[in-house]
Amino acid sequence: MATCTLLILISDRQHSWSIVQIRKEIYETLTNEAAAANLSITEEGEAILNIGEAKNLSQDDVIKKVHDWAPSILADHVNDTDRKLNDTCAHYVNPYHVKYNNIMWQVQKMPRETYLLFNAYFDNRTALTGEGSFVRILAVIDRREPSNKSFCQLWFANKPEPTISDVTRTDFLWYKEWGNEKSPYQPYLFSCAVPASLEMVPESISLVANPCDNATNNLRVIDNRAPLGKKLNFAVCVKAMNFKHQPLVSVKLVEWIEMHKILGADKIIIYELQVHPNTTRVLDYDKAQGLVEVTKLALPGSAPNVPDLMALYMSHRTFGIQCPLELIQYTDCLLKNMNLFEFIVAVDVDEVILPLKVDNWYDLIYKVTIPKHKKNTEGIASFVAKNVHFMDDTDEYQDWTQGIPKYMHMLQNVHRNVSHSRNGEAIKCFHNTDYVLALHNHFARLCLRSTCPCVDFDIEDTHMQHYCLGRKKSECKWKRGKDLVVDTSIWRFKDKLIPATQKVLRTIGFL
Repeated sequence: MATCTLLILISDRQHSWSIVQIRKEIYETLTNEAAAANLSITEEGEAILNIGEAKNLSQDDVIKKVHDWAPSILADHVNDTDRKLNDTCAHYVNPYHVKYNNIMWQVQKMPRETYLLFNAYFDNRTALTGEGSFVRILAVIDRREPSNKSFCQLWFANKPEPTISDVTRTDFLWYKEWGNEKSPYQPYLFSCAVPASLEMVPESISLVANPCDNATNNLRVIDNRAPLGKKLNFAVCVKAMNFKHQPLVSVKLVEWIEMHKILGADKIIIYELQVHPNTTRVLDYDKAQGLVEVTKLALPGSAPNVPDLMALYMSHRTFGIQCPLELIQYTDCLLKNMNLFEFIVAVDVDEVILPLKVDNWYDLIYKVTIPKHKKNTEGIASFVAKNVHFMDDTDEYQDWTQGIPKYMHMLQNVHRNVSHSRNGEAIKCFHNTDYVLALHNHFARLCLRSTCPCVDFDIEDTHMQHYCLGRKKSECKWKRGKDLVVDTSIWRFKDKLIPATQKVLRTIGFL
């Protein structure tokens, strides 16, 4: 940018300039240079920083931002200080006095262990069990089993003192038979009954070792109800995305989201640890369309939330850390949406449950599977799709299908294993929200009744297409030949999927 100007006035008429003309040329020169530096200038030649205007957020604005980031925090109760059971017992914990851990978790020290609490949910699904309503609390603890009984302090609006309720059900979300004794964090679901006589939903809840304890946690009770009691059909739940250095994931994600939209997904709930900026652009676009909901995550306790190190840590401790925490994510997704959707579909972004005879999930369940298995579908917790791996090998063989863009990963990769995975192996399900209480990646972990009955889809009606992203895993190393077959079932949807994907890619600037 120019720092000085030499002004020469020549009396010759042929070369005479007015002061106004000279100022105009200087201004234009400075303006062009400033534009290149992303600055603006005044007519006097002074640079103006283009940094936007400061926003004066009201308290209501702050409360909304906090709720969007961490809905468990009662930011609207920062001035709530006078509620208690008595002067020394069971005081209300306002948001300033909660002990937080990595934003998303609230800390409660017990006599022999520490609880890190994630979210609490009002569960009024009473018809199946004949019992009353409950508040369910998702948490991890730093030992294998709780050492003592615990209690809930239920806080109701306009009621100055808490109602004390026993923890009547303690469910370990992992399986003891799977090992994992050395994991620093064990996932649990705690349940406290809500007294029917109160006929109200608790506003918040604190989990404590003794009824009179002064807690350091206070979770908002999430109570999501469907408008007019009418549920939508399908919500898709996706475990934490941890793809910070993989820009191409964003393009595959566009195709994947649009495919699920075509199949009938009403909402896609994605949990996020760290992603590439390209992926953020995709998620922001779909959030604006109302299709996608993103839940930010942080690892609990002393686990490293340092960018990059987090992904390395998780990859080295998949069984001990990542898998147990995924149960928290899937169960959170279920309990937040159990009154909003008929089914929860828990899949990864490299998987799609594809109908093979009909065009959408609704018809697959209600027009194909239930009529076919009518005697066995009453009270069913889950409909199960078998897994089959599709090889990520088109780039290797360079046999791209003409008429399909190369970036359409699912449409281009159509070579799959001859055989489906064994029964129960790598399955994915449609979970009935009337029956299921907690989720594992592959099946219903707990149900309101003692068992979780399921029905397998017939493989001629549907299967779960599991796309290999890369060729590193053993199940993804099959070469062309007798072990693979061409399966173009997904091409039935290409006339909708290609233009829908291209529209998004153009809108967000990828095409």
